[in-house]
Amino acid sequence: MNLEYRDNLLFTSIKLSYHGKIIEIDNIVVDTGASSCIIEPSALDSLDFCVTIDDEIETFYGVNGIYNYIKRKADSVILDDLIINNLDFYIGTVDENINGLLGLDVLIKSNAIINLGNMNIIYKK
Repeated sequence: MNLEYRDNLLFTSIKLSYHGKIIEIDNIVVDTGASSCIIEPSALDSLDFCVTIDDEIETFYGVNGIYNYIKRKADSVILDDLIINNLDFYIGTVDENINGLLGLDVLIKSNAIINLGNMNIIYKK
């Protein structure tokens, strides 16, 4: 998986499979300080995502304060040729021009090695 260093952050793209639909999401920040994947609601527009009264809300504590995110389960997250099935992810705003965070949940499950010399992530299967 290729990385792009800009605005002092590492950006990449992921594919998310949700309710049988697969979308590619760009402008995802690789964040080893985030415990979980968080996706910006507008990045999910093509999935006809909507908030329901049954949604589970979880609270996270970050550098800039306290955040509430909606918890959902993805069919899978696709990183190049690696597929991680049944992954919990969170829906909420991270920051302007960022469509989400690739957090430690995915990085650990994928045995990711972040290679800053080559600006990529490789996965040990």
